[in-house]
Amino acid sequence: MDRNEGKEWYFAYGSNLCVEQMIRRTGPIGEEEFQHIALLPGYRLVFNMRGDDGQVYANIMQPGDGVIGVLYRCGKAALARLDVYEEGYDRRQVLVLLESGAMRVAMAYIARKECTTNEDAPSAEYLEIILRGARRQGLPEAYIHSIEERARIRY
Repeated sequence: MDRNEGKEWYFAYGSNLCVEQMIRRTGPIGEEEFQHIALLPGYRLVFNMRGDDGQVYANIMQPGDGVIGVLYRCGKAALARLDVYEEGYDRRQVLVLLESGAMRVAMAYIARKECTTNEDAPSAEYLEIILRGARRQGLPEAYIHSIEERARIRY
């Protein structure tokens, strides 16, 4: 049986860029199941998902110049565990562009309209998780700086 049978690609763009967080949320991640940088064309990263704790979290919206993130290969059980953490988001199918130029179908979490608010700055702790994950995953430094700028709306 193929080890990837029944698995889907998940496009992470926020705090789930952090591999350690993903492992805590979904369980072990195999070597072949991460480290795939991808671009989600036509979207932009925003901080407008309103959490129950009053914080704002990352979200993606159209239109935009593209969101850079990472693909993880997740089975149904891992995605179900991830759904618990992504309350207020819907898992939707998107089409991402790989560094090789190939397109790939993936799932991404997009905040439900009723769970969004005006853009605001995320907590420093949350932003640090995103930035640390982005750097460890090897996202382009210019893109990482754009995340920092976007996140400092109220500072």
